[in-house]
Amino acid sequence: MGRALAGSAILYALAQLVTMVATPISAMHLRRGTKHSIIWGVAFAAGSFIFLGGTLAGYFSSPPLWGVVAFAVLFGAYRALYWVPYQLTLAEAKPHLHMRAYLEALIALMPLFAGLTLVSVRFGHLKVLFGAAAIVMLSALPALFLNDTRERFSWPLAYAFSQLWQRKNHGLVLQSLLEGFQGAALFLVWPLAVFFILGWSYFGLGLVFSLTLLFILLFRRIYAKVMNSLELKNSSTVHVVIAVSGWVARFAAGTPLGIIVADVYAHTTAPQHSTHADPFTFEQASDRGAFLDEYTALKEMGLALGRIMLCVTVFFLAFAFTLPVVLSIALGIAAAASGLSTVIARRAAAPTY
Repeated sequence: MGRALAGSAILYALAQLVTMVATPISAMHLRRGTKHSIIWGVAFAAGSFIFLGGTLAGYFSSPPLWGVVAFAVLFGAYRALYWVPYQLTLAEAKPHLHMRAYLEALIALMPLFAGLTLVSVRFGHLKVLFGAAAIVMLSALPALFLNDTRERFSWPLAYAFSQLWQRKNHGLVLQSLLEGFQGAALFLVWPLAVFFILGWSYFGLGLVFSLTLLFILLFRRIYAKVMNSLELKNSSTVHVVIAVSGWVARFAAGTPLGIIVADVYAHTTAPQHSTHADPFTFEQASDRGAFLDEYTALKEMGLALGRIMLCVTVFFLAFAFTLPVVLSIALGIAAAASGLSTVIARRAAAPTY
Protein backbone atom coordinates (compact mmCIF):
# COMPACT_ATOMS: atom_id res chain seq x y z
CA MET A 1 0.00 0.00 0.00
CA GLY A 2 2.85 2.36 0.80
CA ARG A 3 4.46 1.76 -2.58
CA ALA A 4 1.11 2.24 -4.33
CA LEU A 5 0.60 5.59 -2.56
CA ALA A 6 4.16 6.64 -3.41
CA GLY A 7 3.63 5.73 -7.08
CA SER A 8 0.35 7.67 -7.21
CA ALA A 9 2.01 10.70 -5.64
CA ILE A 10 4.85 10.69 -8.17
CA LEU A 11 2.44 10.35 -11.12
CA TYR A 12 0.36 13.26 -9.82
CA ALA A 13 3.58 15.25 -9.37
CA LEU A 14 4.51 14.44 -12.99
CA ALA A 15 1.18 15.82 -14.19
CA GLN A 16 1.77 19.00 -12.19
CA LEU A 17 5.32 19.32 -13.56
CA VAL A 18 3.91 19.21 -17.09
CA THR A 19 1.34 21.85 -16.10
CA MET A 20 4.01 24.06 -14.59
CA VAL A 21 6.26 23.95 -17.67
CA ALA A 22 3.44 24.14 -20.23
CA THR A 23 1.49 27.02 -18.62
CA PRO A 24 3.69 29.90 -19.88
CA ILE A 25 4.01 28.19 -23.28
CA SER A 26 0.23 27.89 -23.47
CA ALA A 27 -0.19 31.51 -22.38
CA MET A 28 2.11 32.66 -25.18
CA HIS A 29 -0.23 31.08 -27.74
CA LEU A 30 -3.35 32.80 -26.39
CA ARG A 31 -2.76 35.46 -29.03
CA ARG A 32 -4.23 32.85 -31.41
CA GLY A 33 -7.42 32.81 -29.33
CA THR A 34 -8.74 31.17 -26.17
CA LYS A 35 -11.13 28.99 -28.18
CA HIS A 36 -8.17 27.32 -29.90
CA SER A 37 -6.57 26.59 -26.52
CA ILE A 38 -9.80 25.29 -24.95
CA ILE A 39 -10.43 22.81 -27.78
CA TRP A 40 -6.87 21.48 -27.57
CA GLY A 41 -7.29 21.20 -23.81
CA VAL A 42 -10.46 19.17 -24.32
CA ALA A 43 -8.61 16.86 -26.72
CA PHE A 44 -5.79 16.27 -24.22
CA ALA A 45 -8.26 15.65 -21.36
CA ALA A 46 -10.18 13.08 -23.40
CA GLY A 47 -6.93 11.46 -24.50
CA SER A 48 -5.76 11.15 -20.90
CA PHE A 49 -8.86 9.16 -19.91
CA ILE A 50 -8.56 7.00 -23.03
CA PHE A 51 -4.94 6.16 -22.21
CA LEU A 52 -5.80 5.32 -18.61
CA GLY A 53 -8.73 3.16 -19.68
CA GLY A 54 -6.58 1.43 -22.28
CA THR A 55 -3.92 0.76 -19.65
CA LEU A 56 -6.43 -0.82 -17.26
CA ALA A 57 -7.85 -2.85 -20.15
CA GLY A 58 -4.39 -4.32 -20.81
CA TYR A 59 -3.52 -2.55 -24.06
CA PHE A 60 -0.26 -1.27 -22.57
CA SER A 61 0.96 -4.44 -20.94
CA SER A 62 4.66 -4.17 -21.72
CA PRO A 63 4.97 -2.38 -19.40
CA PRO A 64 1.67 -0.80 -18.27
CA LEU A 65 3.64 2.04 -16.70
CA TRP A 66 3.89 3.81 -20.07
CA GLY A 67 0.12 4.09 -20.37
CA VAL A 68 -0.18 5.57 -16.88
CA VAL A 69 2.66 8.02 -17.56
CA ALA A 70 0.93 9.07 -20.79
CA PHE A 71 -2.24 9.69 -18.78
CA ALA A 72 -0.34 11.94 -16.35
CA VAL A 73 1.38 13.89 -19.14
CA LEU A 74 -1.82 14.44 -21.12
CA PHE A 75 -3.76 15.44 -18.00
CA GLY A 76 -1.05 17.93 -17.06
CA ALA A 77 -1.13 19.39 -20.59
CA TYR A 78 -4.92 19.73 -20.40
CA ARG A 79 -4.62 21.67 -17.16
CA ALA A 80 -2.19 24.11 -18.82
CA LEU A 81 -4.25 24.55 -22.00
CA TYR A 82 -7.77 24.90 -20.61
CA TRP A 83 -8.00 28.65 -20.03
CA VAL A 84 -11.46 30.06 -19.34
CA PRO A 85 -12.11 33.50 -20.88
CA TYR A 86 -13.59 36.40 -18.94
CA GLN A 87 -17.34 35.78 -19.33
CA LEU A 88 -18.54 35.96 -15.73
CA THR A 89 -21.15 38.58 -16.60
CA LEU A 90 -22.91 36.12 -18.88
CA ALA A 91 -22.66 33.33 -16.29
CA GLU A 92 -24.21 35.50 -13.58
CA ALA A 93 -27.11 36.77 -15.72
CA LYS A 94 -30.43 36.22 -13.95
CA PRO A 95 -32.22 34.31 -16.75
CA HIS A 96 -29.58 31.58 -16.45
CA LEU A 97 -29.60 31.11 -12.67
CA HIS A 98 -32.32 28.44 -12.53
CA MET A 99 -30.77 26.38 -15.33
CA ARG A 100 -27.37 26.75 -13.68
CA ALA A 101 -28.79 25.38 -10.40
CA TYR A 102 -30.27 22.36 -12.19
CA LEU A 103 -26.97 21.66 -13.96
CA GLU A 104 -25.00 21.93 -10.71
CA ALA A 105 -27.39 19.47 -9.04
CA LEU A 106 -26.98 17.07 -11.98
CA ILE A 107 -23.18 17.33 -11.76
CA ALA A 108 -23.38 16.72 -8.01
CA LEU A 109 -25.00 13.34 -8.72
CA MET A 110 -22.16 12.19 -11.01
CA PRO A 111 -20.02 10.64 -8.22
CA LEU A 112 -23.02 8.51 -7.19
CA PHE A 113 -23.57 7.47 -10.81
CA ALA A 114 -19.89 6.52 -11.14
CA GLY A 115 -20.00 4.52 -7.89
CA LEU A 116 -23.10 2.62 -9.00
CA THR A 117 -21.47 1.86 -12.36
CA LEU A 118 -18.31 0.54 -10.72
CA VAL A 119 -20.14 -1.91 -8.45
CA SER A 120 -23.00 -3.02 -10.70
CA VAL A 121 -21.60 -3.21 -14.24
CA ARG A 122 -18.97 -5.61 -15.53
CA PHE A 123 -15.75 -3.74 -16.37
CA GLY A 124 -17.40 -0.69 -14.82
CA HIS A 125 -14.08 1.12 -14.38
CA LEU A 126 -13.48 0.99 -18.14
CA LYS A 127 -16.99 2.23 -18.90
CA VAL A 128 -16.53 5.13 -16.49
CA LEU A 129 -13.21 6.18 -18.03
CA PHE A 130 -14.20 5.76 -21.68
CA GLY A 131 -17.59 7.34 -20.97
CA ALA A 132 -15.83 10.30 -19.34
CA ALA A 133 -13.61 10.64 -22.41
CA ALA A 134 -16.67 10.67 -24.68
CA ILE A 135 -18.43 13.33 -22.59
CA VAL A 136 -15.28 15.46 -22.52
CA MET A 137 -15.01 15.25 -26.32
CA LEU A 138 -18.66 16.28 -26.66
CA SER A 139 -17.88 19.37 -24.58
CA ALA A 140 -15.79 20.62 -27.51
CA LEU A 141 -18.96 21.15 -29.54
CA PRO A 142 -20.39 24.06 -27.49
CA ALA A 143 -16.84 25.43 -27.17
CA LEU A 144 -16.92 25.99 -30.94
CA PHE A 145 -19.65 28.60 -30.45
CA LEU A 146 -17.83 30.61 -27.77
CA ASN A 147 -16.84 34.17 -28.55
CA ASP A 148 -13.13 33.94 -29.22
CA THR A 149 -10.87 36.29 -27.27
CA ARG A 150 -7.16 36.94 -27.72
CA GLU A 151 -4.76 37.63 -24.88
CA ARG A 152 -1.23 39.00 -24.95
CA PHE A 153 1.36 37.24 -22.77
CA SER A 154 4.64 39.16 -22.87
CA TRP A 155 7.03 36.89 -20.95
CA PRO A 156 9.45 34.43 -22.61
CA LEU A 157 9.61 30.98 -21.01
CA ALA A 158 12.87 31.46 -19.06
CA TYR A 159 11.80 34.90 -17.87
CA ALA A 160 8.46 33.51 -16.62
CA PHE A 161 10.29 30.99 -14.42
CA SER A 162 12.72 33.64 -13.17
CA GLN A 163 9.73 35.66 -11.92
CA LEU A 164 8.99 32.93 -9.37
CA TRP A 165 12.05 34.10 -7.43
CA GLN A 166 11.65 37.86 -7.79
CA ARG A 167 11.25 39.73 -4.52
CA LYS A 168 8.12 41.60 -5.60
CA ASN A 169 6.40 38.27 -6.31
CA HIS A 170 7.29 36.56 -3.02
CA GLY A 171 3.85 37.08 -1.46
CA LEU A 172 2.03 35.90 -4.57
CA VAL A 173 4.24 32.85 -5.09
CA LEU A 174 4.17 31.85 -1.41
CA GLN A 175 0.39 32.07 -1.31
CA SER A 176 0.17 29.97 -4.49
CA LEU A 177 2.56 27.38 -3.03
CA LEU A 178 0.43 27.07 0.09
CA GLU A 179 -2.73 26.82 -2.00
CA GLY A 180 -0.98 24.13 -4.03
CA PHE A 181 -0.34 22.11 -0.86
CA GLN A 182 -4.07 22.22 -0.17
CA GLY A 183 -4.93 21.33 -3.76
CA ALA A 184 -2.78 18.19 -3.71
CA ALA A 185 -4.24 17.18 -0.34
CA LEU A 186 -7.77 17.77 -1.62
CA PHE A 187 -7.31 15.91 -4.91
CA LEU A 188 -4.97 13.08 -3.90
CA VAL A 189 -4.86 12.55 -0.13
CA TRP A 190 -8.40 13.28 1.03
CA PRO A 191 -10.27 11.01 -1.46
CA LEU A 192 -7.93 8.14 -0.50
CA ALA A 193 -8.57 8.78 3.20
CA VAL A 194 -12.34 8.79 2.58
CA PHE A 195 -12.07 5.58 0.56
CA PHE A 196 -10.28 3.82 3.45
CA ILE A 197 -12.74 5.15 6.05
CA LEU A 198 -15.63 3.78 3.97
CA GLY A 199 -14.07 0.32 3.83
CA TRP A 200 -12.99 0.40 0.18
CA SER A 201 -16.57 0.91 -1.01
CA TYR A 202 -16.88 2.61 -4.41
CA PHE A 203 -20.63 3.00 -3.95
CA GLY A 204 -20.11 4.53 -0.52
CA LEU A 205 -17.48 6.90 -1.95
CA GLY A 206 -19.82 8.07 -4.71
CA LEU A 207 -22.78 8.44 -2.34
CA VAL A 208 -20.81 10.44 0.23
CA PHE A 209 -19.35 12.82 -2.37
CA SER A 210 -22.72 13.36 -4.08
CA LEU A 211 -24.45 14.12 -0.77
CA THR A 212 -21.58 16.45 0.11
CA LEU A 213 -21.93 18.41 -3.13
CA LEU A 214 -25.71 18.69 -2.79
CA PHE A 215 -25.41 20.03 0.76
CA ILE A 216 -22.71 22.51 -0.36
CA LEU A 217 -25.16 23.88 -2.95
CA LEU A 218 -27.74 24.29 -0.21
CA PHE A 219 -25.60 25.87 2.51
CA ARG A 220 -23.05 28.11 0.80
CA ARG A 221 -25.53 30.94 0.06
CA ILE A 222 -26.97 30.70 3.56
CA TYR A 223 -23.47 30.99 5.02
CA ALA A 224 -22.68 34.06 2.92
CA LYS A 225 -25.81 35.82 4.19
CA VAL A 226 -25.01 34.92 7.81
CA MET A 227 -21.45 36.27 7.54
CA ASN A 228 -22.71 39.51 6.02
CA SER A 229 -25.38 39.94 8.70
CA LEU A 230 -22.84 39.38 11.51
CA GLU A 231 -20.33 41.74 9.86
CA LEU A 232 -17.57 39.12 10.12
CA LYS A 233 -16.75 39.05 6.42
CA ASN A 234 -13.63 41.21 6.84
CA SER A 235 -12.28 39.63 10.03
CA SER A 236 -8.86 38.06 9.36
CA THR A 237 -8.91 36.10 12.63
CA VAL A 238 -12.29 34.56 11.85
CA HIS A 239 -11.18 33.57 8.34
CA VAL A 240 -7.96 31.96 9.59
CA VAL A 241 -9.80 29.97 12.27
CA ILE A 242 -12.42 28.83 9.77
CA ALA A 243 -9.83 27.85 7.15
CA VAL A 244 -7.79 25.74 9.58
CA SER A 245 -10.82 24.22 11.30
CA GLY A 246 -12.10 22.92 7.96
CA TRP A 247 -9.02 20.72 7.60
CA VAL A 248 -9.11 19.78 11.29
CA ALA A 249 -12.69 18.61 10.78
CA ARG A 250 -11.52 16.38 7.93
CA PHE A 251 -8.72 15.06 10.12
CA ALA A 252 -11.23 14.11 12.82
CA ALA A 253 -13.81 12.55 10.49
CA GLY A 254 -14.08 8.80 11.04
CA THR A 255 -17.61 7.97 9.81
CA PRO A 256 -19.57 8.64 6.59
CA LEU A 257 -21.63 11.30 8.36
CA GLY A 258 -18.48 12.89 9.76
CA ILE A 259 -16.97 13.01 6.26
CA ILE A 260 -20.04 14.77 4.85
CA VAL A 261 -20.17 17.28 7.73
CA ALA A 262 -16.44 18.01 7.47
CA ASP A 263 -16.45 18.49 3.70
CA VAL A 264 -19.62 20.59 3.67
CA TYR A 265 -18.23 22.78 6.44
CA ALA A 266 -14.82 23.15 4.77
CA HIS A 267 -16.17 24.06 1.32
CA THR A 268 -19.06 26.19 2.51
CA THR A 269 -16.89 28.34 4.78
CA ALA A 270 -13.81 28.47 2.53
CA PRO A 271 -12.44 32.04 2.30
CA GLN A 272 -12.81 33.53 -1.17
CA HIS A 273 -9.20 33.98 -2.24
CA SER A 274 -8.24 34.84 -5.79
CA THR A 275 -7.46 31.13 -6.11
CA HIS A 276 -10.75 29.29 -5.93
CA ALA A 277 -11.00 25.59 -4.97
CA ASP A 278 -13.93 24.02 -6.79
CA PRO A 279 -15.52 21.22 -4.72
CA PHE A 280 -17.07 19.75 -7.88
CA THR A 281 -13.70 19.10 -9.51
CA PHE A 282 -11.29 18.94 -6.53
CA GLU A 283 -9.25 21.42 -8.56
CA GLN A 284 -8.11 25.03 -8.25
CA ALA A 285 -8.57 27.89 -10.68
CA SER A 286 -6.53 31.09 -10.47
CA ASP A 287 -8.73 34.20 -10.35
CA ARG A 288 -11.65 31.75 -10.41
CA GLY A 289 -10.90 31.03 -14.06
CA ALA A 290 -11.59 34.60 -15.16
CA PHE A 291 -8.48 36.66 -15.88
CA LEU A 292 -5.74 35.63 -18.33
CA ASP A 293 -2.46 37.49 -17.86
CA GLU A 294 1.08 37.17 -16.49
CA TYR A 295 -0.30 37.40 -12.95
CA THR A 296 -2.55 34.38 -13.50
CA ALA A 297 0.17 32.34 -15.20
CA LEU A 298 2.53 32.97 -12.30
CA LYS A 299 -0.12 31.80 -9.83
CA GLU A 300 -0.82 28.66 -11.89
CA MET A 301 2.89 27.85 -11.87
CA GLY A 302 3.04 28.43 -8.11
CA LEU A 303 0.01 26.19 -7.56
CA ALA A 304 1.61 23.40 -9.57
CA LEU A 305 4.91 23.78 -7.69
CA GLY A 306 3.08 23.54 -4.34
CA ARG A 307 1.28 20.37 -5.44
CA ILE A 308 4.60 18.87 -6.54
CA MET A 309 6.20 19.67 -3.18
CA LEU A 310 3.41 17.96 -1.22
CA CYS A 311 3.51 14.93 -3.54
CA VAL A 312 7.28 14.57 -3.05
CA THR A 313 6.73 14.80 0.71
CA VAL A 314 4.08 12.06 0.57
CA PHE A 315 6.40 9.94 -1.59
CA PHE A 316 9.16 9.90 1.03
CA LEU A 317 6.77 9.58 3.98
CA ALA A 318 5.16 6.51 2.36
CA PHE A 319 8.42 4.56 2.81
CA ALA A 320 8.91 5.62 6.43
CA PHE A 321 5.44 5.45 8.01
CA THR A 322 2.20 3.51 7.80
CA LEU A 323 -0.53 4.69 5.46
CA PRO A 324 -2.79 6.31 8.12
CA VAL A 325 0.18 8.25 9.49
CA VAL A 326 1.17 9.50 6.02
CA LEU A 327 -2.38 10.65 5.24
CA SER A 328 -2.65 12.34 8.64
CA ILE A 329 0.62 14.23 8.18
CA ALA A 330 -0.44 15.38 4.71
CA LEU A 331 -3.78 16.65 6.03
CA GLY A 332 -1.94 18.42 8.86
CA ILE A 333 0.33 20.17 6.34
CA ALA A 334 -2.76 21.24 4.37
CA ALA A 335 -4.35 22.63 7.56
CA ALA A 336 -1.26 24.71 8.37
CA ALA A 337 -1.02 25.87 4.75
CA SER A 338 -4.66 26.99 4.74
CA GLY A 339 -4.15 29.25 7.75
CA LEU A 340 -0.94 30.79 6.40
CA SER A 341 -2.38 31.34 2.91
CA THR A 342 -5.41 33.09 4.40
CA VAL A 343 -3.16 35.48 6.35
CA ILE A 344 -1.01 36.19 3.27
CA ALA A 345 -4.04 36.64 1.00
CA ARG A 346 -5.47 39.31 3.31
CA ARG A 347 -2.19 41.21 3.81
CA ALA A 348 -0.06 40.89 0.69
CA ALA A 349 -0.39 43.47 -2.06
CA ALA A 350 -0.71 42.15 -5.58
CA PRO A 351 2.23 42.93 -7.90
CA THR A 352 1.63 44.94 -11.05
CA TYR A 353 3.09 44.50 -14.53
